[in-house]
Amino acid sequence: MVIMMQKNTHLNKEAWLSEALEVLYEHGIDKVNIEPLAKRLGVTKGSFYWHFKNKDDFLSALPGYWVEKQTNSVFEYVQAQAGSAKEKMRATIEYLAREDPDRYDNSMRAWAHFDSNVEKAVSSIDQRRLEFVCDLFLLAGLDTEEAEMRARMWYFYDIGEHITGDTPNDLTKRLRRAELRLNILSADL
Repeated sequence: MVIMMQKNTHLNKEAWLSEALEVLYEHGIDKVNIEPLAKRLGVTKGSFYWHFKNKDDFLSALPGYWVEKQTNSVFEYVQAQAGSAKEKMRATIEYLAREDPDRYDNSMRAWAHFDSNVEKAVSSIDQRRLEFVCDLFLLAGLDTEEAEMRARMWYFYDIGEHITGDTPNDLTKRLRRAELRLNILSADL
């Protein structure tokens, strides 16, 4: 996702972080560097320093941006949906299939192996996501133990699909898989 801008234009902080997330996804953390990012964005390095003190400041902001854009947006969308627990589950799974926010997770997990702060962010988000899905199953009337297990099955499937590269490119196929998974996990609800 390259954002084309005129030279010397100041981008907002989000544009820098969004492009860095793309580079992280495409090439890994070692390729997230200021000068190549500026070139991709069509601006000078000065635009970067408008928002960040240095590269360390920038890289420390990236996990938070990932959380905000790739997880909080899902939570906010689903919480705004009316309906039963199962309808909220459907909203969640369909949103994930359409938007594919998990596509950056493998890159963040790879980076986490080398950076303890990123590892903490990934661990924290895994816990928040599991709790979110577990709450949906609790809302549907399951006891805690079963809700936690179904949440784990849901979430670990999501992670596994991305780790193995088994996420279909076709939206119709992703939505069909999402519906089948929801039907299996909520058959008795």
